[in-house]
Amino acid sequence: MGLRSAGKTTLVKNVFEGKEWELLKNLEPTEFVDTIEYKYRGLLQVNIFDAGGQEQFLYSYFTDLWSNKIFGNVGVFIWVIDSSNLSFFEDSKKELKKALKFLNQYSPDARKFLIASKYDKNKKTLEEIRNEFSQFEFNEISATSIPLDIAREIICTIIDFSLMQTFDAQVKKIEKILAKFNKMENSIMSMVVNKNDGLEIASSVSLKKILPKLKYTSMKNLFSPMNKAQQILTSLEFAQDRCDFIVSHLGNYFIAIFELNDDTVFIAVLEERNFKIASMLQRLDSIKNQIIDCLKA
Repeated sequence: MGLRSAGKTTLVKNVFEGKEWELLKNLEPTEFVDTIEYKYRGLLQVNIFDAGGQEQFLYSYFTDLWSNKIFGNVGVFIWVIDSSNLSFFEDSKKELKKALKFLNQYSPDARKFLIASKYDKNKKTLEEIRNEFSQFEFNEISATSIPLDIAREIICTIIDFSLMQTFDAQVKKIEKILAKFNKMENSIMSMVVNKNDGLEIASSVSLKKILPKLKYTSMKNLFSPMNKAQQILTSLEFAQDRCDFIVSHLGNYFIAIFELNDDTVFIAVLEERNFKIASMLQRLDSIKNQIIDCLKA
């Protein structure tokens, strides 16, 4: 929630659809509430209430007719402010106070976060923003910027910490399968990625220490060539099969992308000197159902 033009819908589409800034610059304002269902990281069913921030909509949210629908059964509440528009801060506090009153009434256990969007405009420091909103009991106050590529990490960290612990056992099972694949194929990295948001579901990465942001990066640009290849194949009359894997050569490495199902892809990075496509595909076929079973568990 938040006032109009705070950047709420832009954040939703950046995180949950993996869309980058160039595709998000000119979004239309949200009318009332968009209710959206996502399978976050391919595991967690997330129901998002993206609430338009125009004055007439805010008024409706706080009425007897809508307040229980908007604020009931909330796991994570995020209030978004436009940190580049300081003139809206007081109005934002006023509406936020109303929202928290109903949230505490209908969802007292909800975790509460404030996100200062458009932080690249550099109007106030994060410390100043935290002081400005210190009267409210937020679990955390953070700053985001999609152009600076920090928004996805901030929002994903909130969701991962607040809601994803339930899936730890499934993720660890998949990581064991991936670690075994790495050992057998001398792969330096392998991961299972959710197609919808482009986010990692689980990974086994020998370079984890120097790739701390990997978990929050959308991988869509890696497997988008597979979609293009599929379009080309289906346009050919003689083509009978799906394009379910692609291999790219990059420097001294090969990047292999294998489609596990309609929602999930497997990505591996293999050293050029160790790469054998036949054995890799055979091994992927052997672990494909194991991974899918873990996702369904």
